[in-house]
Amino acid sequence: MTGSVLIVLAAVLWALDGLLRRSLYSLPPLTIVFLEHLVGLVLLAPFTVKIFAEVKQWHWRQWSWGAWIAILSSVLGTLWFTTALLSVQFLPFSVVFLLQKLQPVFVLITSVWMLGERPSKSRWLWSMAALGAAYFVTFPLGQVNFLTGAGTLKAAGFALAAAVAWGSSTVFSRLLLQTQSNVTTLGVRFGIATLVAGLMLWLWPSQQALTSVTPTQIGTLLMIALSTGLVGLAIYYRGLATTSPSVATILELAFPMLAVLIDGVVYHVVLDSSQYLAAGVLFLAAWQVARTGKNGLPVKFQSHKVAGDGRGQTLGFPTINLAIPWNLVLTPGIYAVWIWLDGQKYPGALHYGEVPTFGKFKRTLEVFVLTSKNLPNSQMLQAEISVLVVQKLREVTKFSDSKSLVAQMEQDVALVREILVKSEP
Repeated sequence: MTGSVLIVLAAVLWALDGLLRRSLYSLPPLTIVFLEHLVGLVLLAPFTVKIFAEVKQWHWRQWSWGAWIAILSSVLGTLWFTTALLSVQFLPFSVVFLLQKLQPVFVLITSVWMLGERPSKSRWLWSMAALGAAYFVTFPLGQVNFLTGAGTLKAAGFALAAAVAWGSSTVFSRLLLQTQSNVTTLGVRFGIATLVAGLMLWLWPSQQALTSVTPTQIGTLLMIALSTGLVGLAIYYRGLATTSPSVATILELAFPMLAVLIDGVVYHVVLDSSQYLAAGVLFLAAWQVARTGKNGLPVKFQSHKVAGDGRGQTLGFPTINLAIPWNLVLTPGIYAVWIWLDGQKYPGALHYGEVPTFGKFKRTLEVFVLTSKNLPNSQMLQAEISVLVVQKLREVTKFSDSKSLVAQMEQDVALVREILVKSEP
């Protein structure tokens, strides 16, 4: 099953989450968050040995990503979302979900900050359109009902805060999944979240209602973990591991679409026509924000030269092997790039991923520079190299022999020239 299908499946499960979560209305939101993560952590117990074996190798950067995801997304994001859902007297169920579709905007902002994405002007304009549409989704005809205005603003604020938390955490989750297994990422997320939520319960006793939890509510929490919670997140992570954050946000549109349908069928809630119109604009803007990302491209990163096997030289395509940057989020494949060496710009063809034709299954990052000039090898050994990734050509493929590989590489180089003529930075 492809990454895209898995993300859509997870989004469908999340749309059903409100049906289960709203039945826990008598419990404080923080108690719900603590218990659902505790249940998930218990279910992950059989994988404890595997998880500890991986996290022993973690450095501070990976721990900071794990903490960000656990605290901002699992604890605060879920807490804010649950609080918004429990405020249905001010904000309809479907509006809470529709506001989640601002996530592509926050994915974009985090990708610019963390991943070096270089979004186009149109992408920023669509982001502004999404923010404007979100206002009209919340308030029919853009008019605030001052009898419920404060409550509506508060409920919408919680929904938007959840969108910020989940949108930014999508990028950090993708970074972590570059090198870590699905189960370890889940284990760290649920472990830290359970500890933080437990500490918050201790600090705010008014949110603590553990002794009043009924067997029926425990059963509901278990159902959440086995469907929309732990299992849904596991499915999502499996898909996200091979999908760029920008594309993932498009696929998650299945989440609010189904939620609006549920609100109408189950709760018989019909929104104002202006809200449906604004929702359409919001979907279109979110789609454009993500679509114009082209798998998170263009993206610029810095690296330096490392030793390689020298195989490219024997094939007639000598490549520069590069260290894989910690914040590089690319799916494996062949890309058209611009590369800067010693201040000079050159066109290039980039390979990122395994080399299955020669039985090499450790990912490499290497670029063939399309130039007849002599490259500054002596200076390049120490100097920082900048690469602008413009467009993906194809997936990494296993060829039957080196002759077939060389023929494909010649086609790749010709295509790179065509692409880069039209995309001069």
